[in-house]
Amino acid sequence: MEGLLAELLELRAALLALRPRARLFAFWDLDGTLLRGDCSEGLNEGGRELYPGLVRLAIEDGHSPDYSGEDNGQLKCRNDYRELSDRVGAWLAYPFLAQIFSGASQDDLQALAARHFNTTLRKFYFSASRMIFDGLAAVGVEQHILSASAEFFVRGAAASLALPAHRLHGIRVRIVEGKLTRELLYPVTYAEGKVTQLIEIVRAAEAESGQPVFVLAAFGNSFDTDKAFLAHVARQSLPLGRPLAVMINAGFAPTNYRGLFRSVRQKQVVGER
Repeated sequence: MEGLLAELLELRAALLALRPRARLFAFWDLDGTLLRGDCSEGLNEGGRELYPGLVRLAIEDGHSPDYSGEDNGQLKCRNDYRELSDRVGAWLAYPFLAQIFSGASQDDLQALAARHFNTTLRKFYFSASRMIFDGLAAVGVEQHILSASAEFFVRGAAASLALPAHRLHGIRVRIVEGKLTRELLYPVTYAEGKVTQLIEIVRAAEAESGQPVFVLAAFGNSFDTDKAFLAHVARQSLPLGRPLAVMINAGFAPTNYRGLFRSVRQKQVVGER
């Protein structure tokens, strides 16, 4: 991974030498890419829970009208989620984990997520991913998160990643007077929806600054949720060089995506240093 960072720093320097006022971006998935495990579902290995997920914690705190923390609600929710995922698909299952908190305070859930990230989850960032993330941040590359977890959970990671909250993007529902509803807002940041969100972010940045925006890199871990936005970045045309699209712990690429992605393996997390 140090070699990838060196490549990106070299590409950054070359692009800025050619276009000194350009803005340079990188896009990251969160769960399984920066974070070992899943912020919504938690992390279990060898029959042992390494950390609880935010869905469980929020249900236990009484934030869901659908599942009671006092009546084994988190287990019922997990079973419903798995059945929905198996029978219908992730495109409906991921939004479900945002919609079950209809009526809850967005601020309360984001505060719950921030506490969990700042005390526990920050120890489970992959060391190598964090090295690249921090290395790019140190030279001014603007980084965004594109996650299929609920945005009110994802934005809880802002302080632990030293990112402004508005650069963390997840599945959104409409907010009415500070309360969540079940109405999804689009794009839904899953699969092709991540591409749409990325394009909107880049276009808004170009309109705001009047300067070109170049995406140097994209990082993901799933050929289900991330291949579309990684492929979009990999196929860009830059004034010079090529952007990097990196799959972490993802296995072999589907035939029509081979050659687009760099494949890396990692397991060590920050808390194991």
